[in-house]
Amino acid sequence: MQTGLNSEVAETTDKRSMRYALLISLAAGIGYLPFALTLPILPGHVTDRLHGGPADVGAVVSGYAVTSLLFRPVSGVLTNRLGTRALSVAGAVLTALPTVCYPLAGSTSQLVGLRLLVGVGMGVMHAATGVWPVQLVAKDRQNWALGLGGTVNYLALGLGVPLGTLIAHWAGTAGTFVVAGLVTLLVIPIVLCVPEVRLSSKTDKADVERRRAVLGTVLPSVALILTAFGFAAVATFAVAKFNALGVAGGGAVVTAYSLTVVLLRTAGTWIRWEATRPRALVALFLVEAVGIALVGLSGELVMGVIGGVLTGVGMWQIYPALGVFVVRSVSERGRALALSVFGACFTAGVAIGSGSLGLIAQAAGYQAMFLVCAACILVGLLVAMTASRVRGPAATRG
Repeated sequence: MQTGLNSEVAETTDKRSMRYALLISLAAGIGYLPFALTLPILPGHVTDRLHGGPADVGAVVSGYAVTSLLFRPVSGVLTNRLGTRALSVAGAVLTALPTVCYPLAGSTSQLVGLRLLVGVGMGVMHAATGVWPVQLVAKDRQNWALGLGGTVNYLALGLGVPLGTLIAHWAGTAGTFVVAGLVTLLVIPIVLCVPEVRLSSKTDKADVERRRAVLGTVLPSVALILTAFGFAAVATFAVAKFNALGVAGGGAVVTAYSLTVVLLRTAGTWIRWEATRPRALVALFLVEAVGIALVGLSGELVMGVIGGVLTGVGMWQIYPALGVFVVRSVSERGRALALSVFGACFTAGVAIGSGSLGLIAQAAGYQAMFLVCAACILVGLLVAMTASRVRGPAATRG
């Protein structure tokens, strides 16, 4: 590994390595902008220009997720062979080219095909930028590095949606697509400035048991899928729930959730805390479950916003804490694949949660749906507690 950037030899992370990790996370956020910038204008483009219906809009908007999920684990396998820099550059190019070509699509099927290609690029790029910051830091900052990716994605989404609307107002829909694609290429000069951490086959430890490594990846990933139901419930159904009650401004619940996560993770740059102990895990999962239940039970927007804040407090540390279990249960060479699978499971959880919770809401109402979601989060807590008992050699040494 690179001298001065060895996360296993060094006990503490120096400022230079933290700056490098921040740069890679910035690149990850820029790589998410093509999705965020085009999100507010794709539905209108499908219905007005391509004469599609609601089903076509759903297929176009969500199409990228299929290939993104499939290619993240594949890219994790390739990381040790090709390196994080090569995959980041390739992913940026694969994301930019189809995005620029959106205006050329003459039908919804062609646009869905381009979105599938974008998903390949985003899957490759985010697999690389997800593991790279963790490779750059020592154990004392692994929790912080794991939380960086989600933080910049929240920021990219929060800034990209209104910015995409503004660009469309001045440059039109086609111009926005071109800008969104070209912006992705800014990832390339950033990743070229950051050193890689290349691993040889000799870095594998013989005392890393295969069964323990598998359990150390699968259990946190299952827990993450269940806790991602909370994100799906807030992001997908909070506005609809309050609209059904005749209460305007339900988007404030989503904003409260997102801002809480971003602010707490930003504060985590100075506050070092790993929520990997059982009591901390229980507290985080319970706070998220209470927040989700409060959103479901509230009849007033103020209580819904408080529920959104509590959900954000829980999600602030759940993802990085579960990610630490994964990192410390596998060998260094297995880390890229394990984290790629783990990261993909959050997207899978959002997709599964949105679909299943939507069916529950349709059958039993929004209040029941949010309560069922809270129960799923508590099941995730049981899985997370089991995961906390799976300790690989890397965990016991630290």
